[in-house]
Amino acid sequence: MISQDFLVDFLIFWIAAYLIGSLIGKYIGKDRLKVNIFYIELSFPPENFSKIFKSLSRVIGPFLKLGIVSLLALSAITLVYLIQITISTISGPKVAGIVPVIPGVTFDLSVPVLLSIFIVLVVHEFGHAAASTYVGVQVKKISFFILFLFIGAFVEPDEDSIKKLDHIRKMGVYSSGIFMNILTSLLFIIIALSIFPGFLYSPSGVYVENVFQNGPSYGILPNNVIIKQIGNYKVTDVRSLIEALRKYHPGEDVRVITDRGPFIVKLGSRPDNPNIAFLGVRLSPFPYYKPIVPLPSYIVIQLVELFEFLLLFNLGLAGLNALPILPLDGGLVLSELLTMYLGDDALARKLTWAISAPLALILIYNVLLFFLT
Repeated sequence: MISQDFLVDFLIFWIAAYLIGSLIGKYIGKDRLKVNIFYIELSFPPENFSKIFKSLSRVIGPFLKLGIVSLLALSAITLVYLIQITISTISGPKVAGIVPVIPGVTFDLSVPVLLSIFIVLVVHEFGHAAASTYVGVQVKKISFFILFLFIGAFVEPDEDSIKKLDHIRKMGVYSSGIFMNILTSLLFIIIALSIFPGFLYSPSGVYVENVFQNGPSYGILPNNVIIKQIGNYKVTDVRSLIEALRKYHPGEDVRVITDRGPFIVKLGSRPDNPNIAFLGVRLSPFPYYKPIVPLPSYIVIQLVELFEFLLLFNLGLAGLNALPILPLDGGLVLSELLTMYLGDDALARKLTWAISAPLALILIYNVLLFFLT
């Protein structure tokens, strides 16, 4: 449920954002910074990025058809997933299957989260801009925005030039943002594997963010330590650590092996269940992966968090935009496909809206379910 504190913070944020944004907008121009109630939009001249667009266009331009195929495949996958989770929540427990990306609300307000969101949005929109450049369509505007607490971005190509393109080139432009997200996801995996050979499949420990004051490990385990083993049980992630602790009882002495050596900890009892052993530490939800070069553990966990968020947000944004819902990329491609086969643009648009409306309601239902359960 949405708490009263959340609503107060929400209103304070938007009052401050509106006042500060309105003041800054007077100096840099309303065409650069648009401020309305619960909406802020920051725009940049496309000319500043023309060299980047041209370079990217050489990379993704020759693969416009592959981008269309990628969007269609991802559209089918995400559509099936959306329908499945909706049916399961209606017929079973009300468990949200979609987590909206809202820093400070659904995700911690951290540098890796904010940086990941920014990179993913830039990648997606620069993909559209690069494809537009490749087919000779001018990019008129690049904008980032916040609507309520949802962060987004968009590229505005010249509509008249888009209308003159053939069907394949149009769909290529619409699909290019998703295609760029998929390509960069593969690139991030390669980079992560080059730094952490076991990334995504072979974690090597659990990172301790901090030790609870006056808890069982207080004064024994240091902060920022990596737990690798508890007693005779190897620890690779949070689940294996929990399973290892279940082998022991409160009050027992256990040997905790870390990257800084072994420590003896007398286990306590969990506050919510006195029968379960308690170590008294706050763990990172992200697994620790051993890097190929020695790095401080806090640096490693920040990098791991960044790479995992980059993959999550890249694929999440691609999947969302692939849904056949106007005005998302998937909806635009669906409209173009229907126009190709029906030969009537107006009829195709009506059919696409008829498909979009119920799917949009299903998507909204799942997003609201996250806040209301």
